[in-house]
Amino acid sequence: AGRKAAAATRLLLALIRTVPALLWAIVFVVAIGLGPAAGTLGVAMYTLGYLGKLYAEAFEGVDPEVVEAVRGTGIGRLQLARYAIIPEAVNSIVSQLLFMFEYNVRASSILGFVGAGGIGYYLMGYLQTLRYDSLTTALLVTLTVVVAIDRASAALRARLLLSPTGPGQ
Repeated sequence: AGRKAAAATRLLLALIRTVPALLWAIVFVVAIGLGPAAGTLGVAMYTLGYLGKLYAEAFEGVDPEVVEAVRGTGIGRLQLARYAIIPEAVNSIVSQLLFMFEYNVRASSILGFVGAGGIGYYLMGYLQTLRYDSLTTALLVTLTVVVAIDRASAALRARLLLSPTGPGQ
């Protein structure tokens, strides 16, 4: 039953990941109407598929010797995950989570083009009204935010990611 559930979950995540965030946003605009909720749900669906796959791979990539050594102590599945699998995969988990946050900020900037709100709404308006000076300003602000998030993410990763000698060393 475990292998069938894993295969079904992988298939579901692949289906979710196949649809780009922009198309998910369109689906949610149709389902719930215009606005930022549709954009948020669209980005969240794509993120679910993407992170689900990467986390599954991170968990599967844990050294089997570590898993067997901890399993040999007689602990249950939840304790195995808590004390062996998650600690061994934490670097990948944190790194991918921070990357997806940065990606989602960038992706959300275009969702306004489908009526999902956000800065994309303003970008679309500036394009339609030929206000290229305002469009340039909005793009520069978006670039500044993305660069700031990238730097903050890099600093956070450097502090949080575990090395063989411990955090931040």
